[in-house]
This record gives sequence, structure tokens and C-alpha cells, in this order.
Amino acid sequence: MSYPSSRFKIKPLQLALLSSLPGLLLTPLGFAADTPSTLAPITVNADLRQVDQQQLTASATILDEMELQDRGATHFGDVLLQTPNVNFSGQSSRPRHLQIRGMGERDEYTGAPNPSVGFAIDGIDLSGIGMAGSLFDVKQVEILRGPQSTRYGASAIAGLVNIQSNEPTAAGETLLETTLGSDRLREIGLANSGALSAIDRGDLTPLYRFSLFKHDSDGFRTNKTLNRTDTNGRDETQARGALRWWANSDTQFDLNLLYANLNNGYDAFSRDNSFTTRSDEPGRDTQKTLAGAFKVTWTGNPSYQLTSITSYADTDANYDYDGDWLVNNIEQNSIASYQSNQQRQNFNQDFRWQSTEASQLFNNTTAWLVGLNLAYLEEDNKRQERFQSCYVHFYGPCPTEGPDIFNADTTSQFTNQKLGLYGQLDQSITANKTLTYALRVEQNRKNFRQTKREFGAAFEYDADGNRIPGSHAPYNFDINDRFSPTETLWGGSITYTHRYNERHTAFASVTRGFKAGGFNTGLGDNENTQFDAETLYNYEIGLRSNYGNLRTATTLFYMDRQNPQFDGYDEINELFVFFTENFDAAHHYGVETQLDWQAHPKLDLFAHLGLLKTDISGTPQAANFALDGREAAHAPNYQYLVGGQYRHGNGWFARLEVQGMDAFYFDNVHNERSGAYTLVNSRVGYETGNFEVYVWAKNLTDERYATRGYFFDHADGDGKRQYVRLGDPRQLGITTRLLF
Repeated sequence: MSYPSSRFKIKPLQLALLSSLPGLLLTPLGFAADTPSTLAPITVNADLRQVDQQQLTASATILDEMELQDRGATHFGDVLLQTPNVNFSGQSSRPRHLQIRGMGERDEYTGAPNPSVGFAIDGIDLSGIGMAGSLFDVKQVEILRGPQSTRYGASAIAGLVNIQSNEPTAAGETLLETTLGSDRLREIGLANSGALSAIDRGDLTPLYRFSLFKHDSDGFRTNKTLNRTDTNGRDETQARGALRWWANSDTQFDLNLLYANLNNGYDAFSRDNSFTTRSDEPGRDTQKTLAGAFKVTWTGNPSYQLTSITSYADTDANYDYDGDWLVNNIEQNSIASYQSNQQRQNFNQDFRWQSTEASQLFNNTTAWLVGLNLAYLEEDNKRQERFQSCYVHFYGPCPTEGPDIFNADTTSQFTNQKLGLYGQLDQSITANKTLTYALRVEQNRKNFRQTKREFGAAFEYDADGNRIPGSHAPYNFDINDRFSPTETLWGGSITYTHRYNERHTAFASVTRGFKAGGFNTGLGDNENTQFDAETLYNYEIGLRSNYGNLRTATTLFYMDRQNPQFDGYDEINELFVFFTENFDAAHHYGVETQLDWQAHPKLDLFAHLGLLKTDISGTPQAANFALDGREAAHAPNYQYLVGGQYRHGNGWFARLEVQGMDAFYFDNVHNERSGAYTLVNSRVGYETGNFEVYVWAKNLTDERYATRGYFFDHADGDGKRQYVRLGDPRQLGITTRLLF
């Protein structure tokens, strides 16, 4: 199935040439020293050492507070699809399952999470449950592509999303932000920061920061059965708090607290792939998280700095949906529902020692860093699945014996203990050449218990699929799963960095990432109950350039996946079973480039491009075909963002951006694809010293595009066909900001 494309189309090759044109034209001019336009430097925090973005030896997109405000982004889902080679699965009310360079999960039904993309907020690990990614009062968002296993272990083989809130300030400041928009959008945010004590202790005065953000919207769906427009709505509240204080000049304490309460509806799919739904029991997608991180930084020894980060998160989530997307009427079609509850607690302790200038090794040429990481995750899941059907489209009226009934109740308990030891050496070969060596060894111990009870009543069917009269009989049995695997995994990297001058830094790296093996549940005695650990070899070369008012970054990469893990699903007794399996081979390669040009003190131009080619081979357990050189799911060949922004000294502001994505496969067990699409966003406003107002439009051309898709038989007489989750249509709104 294809979706109407807007007339704003840019081919990838054309875009690449356009992206490089300003640099080609302006490089000979040299950007004279008296040029008044200069792009501000950005510090990256997700790396083991805090480094300037221009010195980062990895492919990354860093969005600071001003950039997030200029885009009008209030949730990290607003910027994901604008980032080169980053995608997500529209499986939930907010992005939860992410893909970077074509790697990452699209759902999680097993109760044993094993994410490929890490997700953290203020040092708190929320990988796989990242719906709480509000961007109000956020300092910056860091999206790192490629394996980050040295720092984050097995949870970041594909990459990492790191969100850092604004820090407490000594000077008092308050921000009030409000938004009204179509789809009954209502947002209000309040942030306040300042000194915690009235007693001035100079640089040691305790500081605080607090923010509160509320989002409400209807969710762009009209439910005809219930005559409601809010069954897919979002009702979200988030609060963040931060304290910073000092025991003395050598010891700094930072405490970050997070509370998130997302009480969202989930009514996203319809049989005609539209924004009109007909479910009579619309679902919910809720998440309540209470979390905190405590950081201690000690610089009392001239030979090293010690950092300790302790974090804890407690999450209670529910994910339900109407399985047949219709009114529960057994004579018309079927009755189906899915309900789940997830309770997760995760603890993380990280100790890090790093050298100072006085303790570098090998004749004062090599900085060192060593760390110890302990992590513990515990998750309990309860799931209830109900399905009844007479298959009236196949067999006529419902038989007197009754419908086929397939029910399942599942409870599971999962724990994952990790112990990691890591280190890094940064060796200065010359004044402008550096070799960096990094290594991590991690022991991964899992324990899983699950009981699945399947019960109901069903007919027997002959070899031709015809119902056998009189065979209707009840059934009731349990499937018990027990797994306790332990693995020792390792990863690392070698990076060569050459800083040619103040403008240009080049790097080349080889990285070994890893992802733990695991197990599949609910398959009984199936031989594919366990799968192996995956190893990823990632090769990159990159160049970062900064001409003052022109900043560019380009990275070429090639990823060789060994024992690659892929998700799939199968239909067993009318119930879907989801699993992970190892394919034969997978290779991902491409380029990511970003250009930000301050063409004039009042005008900024930007172009970001991701090109991706994936090649996977294997035979999915649930498919009757082999994948031989096919592209991976949710791995579009190109993504881009181009646009311009005008900011005048008298207060006027305008921004126009165009983003696009190529078509991609929805899954590995069928060959259904999305359609390519282009979105246009605009923002016009007026800014003074303490007041700002903006009128904005998202998806200005009202493009229809899919963020998730399935291919199955809905027992409606039409056979197997494609069903999609549509992305948000056009939305208009107004935002005001008051600073005092």
C-alpha cells in the first residue's frame, strides 16, 4: 500500500549535493576573522569524558536548548525522525522502541527486555521505557549512533539517546510556557531555579531547580462506535527536580529527581487505515515512573578525579488494546482484547576514576580512566489475551456448539544482573594526533520464570482447513518457562584522531559492540527457545569542521553483525507469539552528514542527511520465505532535514523546515512496506527580552505516513492485507513563553 506523497520531493543525491554546496563555495573565502557570525560551542556529556562536540570521535546529533526551542519540540519524539538514520516504531502512544542505523526492537512482549538502543535521562537508565522523554526545561539531547558498549554495555549496541535537564543556577530565574493547538492540545510548563540558601557562600552556595510540565491532547482519532475523539488521547504530567551542593571545594553533590505520570489512551489502528476507529474497548498506554540519580564528584587528590553515580527507577506501566478494532459482536466477527501490566525496578551504580594532568602515563602522554558498573533490573509482567470468533465470513452462521475460544493468562518474573569493568586510554602521539583505546568486560546474568495458561474451546480442522462438525471441545494447559543464562561479554574500540588545525578534526575508529543472548517464551518445546549473543564490528571514518559560522560533520560507517538478532512473530492458536532469533548475516553501511551555516547574523541554514543500506540474510521462523539480501525492517535508505531560520534583532523570528524519509519494510516476517513521505513544519514568532510568542504548524501539507505496519488476516473475508499506524496529521498552535 502506498500513501499520497506531497509535491515537496528531494532526491537523496540531490540533497547530498545541496548540503555540500555551501561548504564548497565558502571554503575558499576562508571566513575572515572579522566575520561577526559564530556558532556557539556545545559540550557532549554522554561520552566517558565531557568533550566539545567538534572533538567528539563518533557520529552524533546534539540538540541544545536553543535548538529545541526553535524547533518547538516538547517531547523527544518530536525530533527523532528529523535525525539522520534514526527511526522508531509507532507501537505505543509515545516512542518507546527505537532504531538507529536499522538496528533496534519494534515491540516488547516477552517480559525479558533486551534493548539495542540505550535511553537515559539525567543519568537514569530508562531503556525500553522511554515514553517519559519530555523536553521542557532540557539543556540538550544527545543522540549517538553506533555501538556505545564501553560506557553503557549491552544496552546500547546500536546507539544511545541521552537527555540532560537544565542545571541549577545561582541567579534566580523562572520560566512559564503555555501552548494551545488543534486536536485540543493544551500544554503548560513552569520552571524555577536559584540559590537554595539565603546565606551567600560564594561558589559553594547550594542551588536548586524545579520544573513541572503538563500535556493534554486528543490523539487525532475519531471513535465512531463510542462517538468520542479522545480515545487515543495523551494525558501526561512530568516533574523534575535538581539540587547541587558542596561539602567543600573538592566535593560536589548533584541530586536529580524525576516523576512521570502518563495516562494515555491507545486507539490507533483501524481496518481501513484511517484516523477513524470503531473499537468499543479502546486501549490504554500508561506509565508511572519515579526515579532519581545521585552524583558525587571528588577532586581532592591531585592525581585523579573520582565520580560516583547512583540511580534508581521504579516504573508501573499498562499496555492494552482492543484486539479486533470493532464492536464485540460474536455473530459479526470476533471478540478480542489484550491487557498487560509491567512493573520494573532498576538500580545502577557507576564508579569512575580518571587521571588529571599530574598523573598521566607514559611520560605524561596518556590520560587514563577506569570504571566499575553494577546494574540490577527486576521486572514482573502480567498479560491477559482473549479471542473468540465464529469465522462467519468463512463458514456462515455461528455453529450451535459455540465459537472458537482462545484465551491465555501469563505471569512472568525477570531479573538481570550486570557487572562491568571498563577503561580508556587517550594517548597523545603528537600535539595533534591521538590514539584512544577503550575496553569493557561485562558479566550478564539473567533469571526468568513464566507460567502461561492457555484455555478455551475450539473445533478441529481437516487438512484443507475445513471445520470438522462435532469436534468442538474445551482445552486447558500450562506452558512453563525457566531460563537462567550467564554470559561474559566484551567490547571495545580503537580510535585515531587527527586535529589538522583549529578548523578540522578527522577520526577513524574500529568498535566492537555486544548484545547479550536470551530466550523466547511461550514456544513450549520449540528448538528456538534460546538465541545467541550478538557481536557488532563497527568501522567509521569522520571529519568535523568548524569555520566559525559554518559547522559540518560527516561520518561514513560500515557495520558487520555476527549472530545478528532479529525480532519476529507467529500466530499460534489465534494468539500472536513474539520471539527473537539469530539470522545468518547482516551488514549495515551508509553516511551521516550535518551542516549548520550562519549565513548572516540574522539567517541560519541547515541540512542534515542520513543514507543507509542494510543487507540481511536468514529464514524467519514464522515466514515461508527466506530473506537473502533484503533490507532490515524500519531501515529507510534515506532521511533528511533541510531548512532555514531567520531571527531579527527587533524580535521577529521565522523558521521553515522540510523533513523526509524513504519507504521501509515493516517487519522481517513479511515484505510489506511503508510509503516514502515528506513533512513541512513552520514557526513564526516575536521575541523580546522576557516574552516570546510563536504561531506554528507541524506537517503543514497534512501528509499521511505510517510509523508501524502489520500484515495478517483479520477474518473479515478479505484475506491477509496491510494494516498501519498513521503518524500525526497537520497540527496548528500558538506557544507563549514568559521569562522572569
